[in-house]
Order: sequence, then C-alpha cells, then structure tokens
Amino acid sequence: MPKTTASCGRKKTAALAAGLLLVTGCTAEKTPQAPPTPSSSAPASTPAPAPASPVSFAPAVALPVGDNPRSILSADFTGDGAADLITANLSSSDISMLTGDGKGAFGTAVSFPSGRISLRMDVADLNADGALDVAVINVSDETVTVLLGDGKGTLSAGTPFPTGEGPSGVVAVDLNGDGLLDLATSNYDGDDVSVLIGDGKGAFGAPQGFATGDGPGGIVAVDLDSDGDPDLATGNYGSDDVSVLFGDGKGGFAAAQTHTAGDSPYATVAADLDADGNQDLIIPNYDSDDVTVLRGDGGGGFAPPTRHAAGDAPAGVVSADLNSDGHLDLATANFESDDATVLLGDGKGGFAAPVAFPTDDGAVRIVAVDFDGDGKLDLATCNAHTDTVSVLTNTSAG
Repeated sequence: MPKTTASCGRKKTAALAAGLLLVTGCTAEKTPQAPPTPSSSAPASTPAPAPASPVSFAPAVALPVGDNPRSILSADFTGDGAADLITANLSSSDISMLTGDGKGAFGTAVSFPSGRISLRMDVADLNADGALDVAVINVSDETVTVLLGDGKGTLSAGTPFPTGEGPSGVVAVDLNGDGLLDLATSNYDGDDVSVLIGDGKGAFGAPQGFATGDGPGGIVAVDLDSDGDPDLATGNYGSDDVSVLFGDGKGGFAAAQTHTAGDSPYATVAADLDADGNQDLIIPNYDSDDVTVLRGDGGGGFAPPTRHAAGDAPAGVVSADLNSDGHLDLATANFESDDATVLLGDGKGGFAAPVAFPTDDGAVRIVAVDFDGDGKLDLATCNAHTDTVSVLTNTSAG
C-alpha cells in the first residue's frame, strides 16, 4: 500500500493535513509507484458513456486568502442573498472571508483569528440567533474554535473547546435530539470521533470519544439506516477504509462498522448518487488517485465499493449536478495535478471518465455553488501552495 513520504521526521499529527504539506514545514511527496491496481473487493469501474450534456468551465480566477488554506466552504454570511466563501488557513491560523456580489465577483479577503494550525471547519447557526457561525478545528491546540457571526460579515473572537487527539474534521449536527446543534470531530491521532454536546448558545461540553479506524480524516453526519437519527462516517487514512458509526439519537453511537476504500482515503461526503432515495458515501483516495463510492441500501448496509479514476492525489470531493441534466456528478480537488476533475454521473451510480480543469497549485478542497446567479453550479478550490482560492465559472450550455 503506497503512502506519502516526507523529507523530515514528524509525529503522526503532522501527517493529518491530508498527507500533503506538513505542519512542520516539510514537504510530503507520494512514493513513486506503478499505477494502482484496485483489489477485487473494490473493483475499478468501467467509465459510463459520455453524457449528452457535457460540462465546461471558464479559466480559473485566483483570489488571495490566508497562508496555506486547507478547507473551503460557501454560505451567505452577510444576509444579502449572495454566496460568500471562507477558507481555514493552516499556517496563518485564521479564517479568510471573501464576500460575493452575486455576479461572480468577490471582495478582498478579510481575516479572523481562529486557533493554532486551523485545518477544517463547518458552518451552522450554533447559537440559534439566525446568523451563521463557524466551527474550526485547530491541530496544534487540539481544540475546535467557535466564531459567532453577526449576519453582516463579521465573526467574533473565537472560543475554543477541547476535542480528541489530532482533530482532522468537524461537522455540526443535532446528535441527541434536543433541537440544538452539537459538534462531532474526527481525530487523526486518537483514531476516534469526539462528540461535543451543544447548549444552543454557542458553547459545547466535554468531548466523548467513539473508536474508528486508523487515522480518520474527513467526517460526515447523515442518516444511513433510515431510523431518523444522524450517523457518522469517516475516511481513515491509515487503515484504507471507512468507519460507519450508527447513532442512537441520544448522542451515543454503536461500535464502528468497517468498509473498504482505496489507498489513503481522507475526505468523506454523502449524496444519493443513484436516485434510489438512500444516501451513498463518496471518498477520495489520495494515494490511489481515485474515488471510492459506497452505495447505501437505506438500512445501514452498502453494496461492494466501486472506484472511479480522478486526478493526481485527490484530497477533496463534492457531489452536485454540474451539467444540469438532473443527475449528480462528482468533482475532486487534486493536490498534485493542480486541477479539479469532473466525473459526470449517469444517475445510476456510474460516472464518465474524468475531465480536468486547471486550478492554482495544490488544490485541497472544493465546493460547488452558483456564484453568478445564472442557475449553473460553479466550482471553487482552496490551494495550499499559492495561498489562493480558484473560482471556475460554469460555462456549460443549458
């Protein structure tokens, strides 16, 4: 199993930045290897035929943000109805906000201190005041910092709350059924997830841990067994698998179930890719240059995993209908090929061969949002090497 190697020593936490640019300042590179051969339990899928509706994007526009951005999200932070962008910046330990004008342009980035070595984040109304807030994990402090929004584009000074060891992902969701948002973090060093129960006012309790596989990275909360309670899933970079933890609706979780992924999975997202009404899991595999799809059956089970080629070192993935044909597609941010690859879906869980669109250097995460109000979803990546966001405007017909 190929893994990344680094030019200097480090503890496990240093590798959790998606196996990419390290906390210590060393550079990680993939071990030279032959093209990956997927195992029989995760067969390489034959690409679906090219759809009748292709997809195209204008050349990427670069927008400066903080130092070494590692995650990107979009939401309306100013209440004007236009989509804004935020990035969590690992080296400058802050959040950058770019306010959108609804026509595809963005203002100069404004920074908000977040915590030491800010890596991933989530956006939600954590204090129930009607304004969006940000929760960002901090690798060095092993905390999640909550920055409360005022609804006008300003975030308050952050309040930190303890997590598990080496936090690597975070999601905001009501885990105990009290109507208030809680937080769950994946913890790369702790090989677990932490649940922090919220009080509805922006504060969170002590973390409670639940074991996962080795080196969990991204985390997603979604109801996978159709019982009405959110479950958790993590992609585990160290054990090349996915952990699924079924929730009891009271803040507790059953022992993790394990499902095969590719080589060095990290991010994890959920979507109904085959339109059967059940949520599926999508996991980019950094070292095997592909994406694993686990198609859910709605009862907590999954079909055998399939793998679909992506770019070089996919580190982030998003699912959205990019060519407006009514089917969900995939787009990955590829750290080593410096691009976004789009895999057009057929609505049955199959995907066409990937098509690449250049970004700035070191694309890490990706979002799909209509930035210019034309009804078509655009793409944006955060780029660790150039301290930028790349915005790719959708120019597809239709």
